[in-house]
Amino acid sequence: MFKKLLIVVGAAAVAAVGGSLIHPFGPAAASSGNQTIFRDSQIDPETLAIVQRACQNCHSENTEWPWYSHVAPVSWLIARDVQQARSHMNLSQWQDYSTDDRLALLSAIGSAARNHVMPPQRYLYLHPEARLSDPERQQLYRWTRTERSRLKTPSVTSHQTLSGG
Repeated sequence: MFKKLLIVVGAAAVAAVGGSLIHPFGPAAASSGNQTIFRDSQIDPETLAIVQRACQNCHSENTEWPWYSHVAPVSWLIARDVQQARSHMNLSQWQDYSTDDRLALLSAIGSAARNHVMPPQRYLYLHPEARLSDPERQQLYRWTRTERSRLKTPSVTSHQTLSGG
């Protein structure tokens, strides 16, 4: 009986280690941790701190990969979630978005924050520090409205068009 249990545990360990080397969504990249987010935007330090705490882990190149993000099959789920989040919006590439894209993303950020869509509840189970209070949600929403208004002004739009942004 003990021998069978040992074989099963050994096989499970080999499968976990072997599976950790296989990432169907690409390998979990090491985080540089110092990518600037919202480059070319005007964001106050308090709102930026909220975004850094609650959003950038999935929506930027500043992802902090916990130990369990290297163990299959959990690693696959985490890699997929981060890949999908970045495909919707990568805050490290903010300066590369067109003005129209930024306007749409700001609208989505404001709506997601205000309507408790982001961060997702399942993410908060392991990352309670990302939980947003109602005042923080309102602060994000107000900032997105302010930044959208700024981007809609002709001088900002003309400047970005001239500079290639």
